[in-house]
Amino acid sequence: MSDETIKSAAELAAERAAQVQEPETAATSEGTASGAPPKDPTIAELQQRIASLNEELEAAKDKAVRLVAEFDNFRKRNARDYAETLEAAQGKAYSSLFPVVDNFERAFQDAPAEGDWTPADPAGFAKGMRLIREQLRKILSDAGLEELPAEGAAFDPNLHDALTQMPHPTVPADHVASIHARGWKKGDKILRHAQVIVSSGPAA
Repeated sequence: MSDETIKSAAELAAERAAQVQEPETAATSEGTASGAPPKDPTIAELQQRIASLNEELEAAKDKAVRLVAEFDNFRKRNARDYAETLEAAQGKAYSSLFPVVDNFERAFQDAPAEGDWTPADPAGFAKGMRLIREQLRKILSDAGLEELPAEGAAFDPNLHDALTQMPHPTVPADHVASIHARGWKKGDKILRHAQVIVSSGPAA
């Protein structure tokens, strides 16, 4: 075999080897591109991310401040509305008592400012006092107030405050013998307990 022939065979083998290595090199390059870890972010990218987070934080703070302000306004508005409603209700209650005061003033218009006094017409005076009492009771009833059961009723510590206990000829033991101060309720709420004297039954 001539030198030229040997050279041609060697070149052919080199070409075939190069053809085999080219796909391997391409595969290696692709694997490096897909499987390589991501490169570290640059300073500019980090600064941009920090700026974005700061914007989100400022937006959240602004929203929180607005919510607090809105709640504070809501609380103040409710407090103002409650005060106005209470004042209106109290004014209505007071105004209903003015006629009662007027009638009391008329009943005592002839009485001296000090000292004992006997009305010229005791029977008429007593009748007027009863009318004033009924007028006052009606005002309380119209306002939804009810008198607690007391005289003759069984003693109930939820309704009554016992001042003392004493014998009574007709009222059974542990029942209200007499009332010192009447009790009142509105709905289920006790406004004032009745102050009572409780019977211990007939004297032995």
